[in-house]
Amino acid sequence: TADHLSRACRAAAGQHALEILHERRVREAKRRLAHTGASVGAVAAAVGYPDPAYFSRFFARATGLSPLAYRLAVREGQRP
Repeated sequence: TADHLSRACRAAAGQHALEILHERRVREAKRRLAHTGASVGAVAAAVGYPDPAYFSRFFARATGLSPLAYRLAVREGQRP
């Protein structure tokens, strides 16, 4: 069940399953934004968010930057 999975993740990693999933999605989105020319919509879909606007809000909450701002920062040599 979802509760069992979350308890197991909490015991093994110290985080709930959803937190682990969100971290993984953000990490993959960062990788795609930094190393591909894919549109934000394509990156959003690739990491499991069919709505690019929702993905942009999620990404900004998680990183403090919009997807485009993150991409620009990486291209300018900054480490956001």
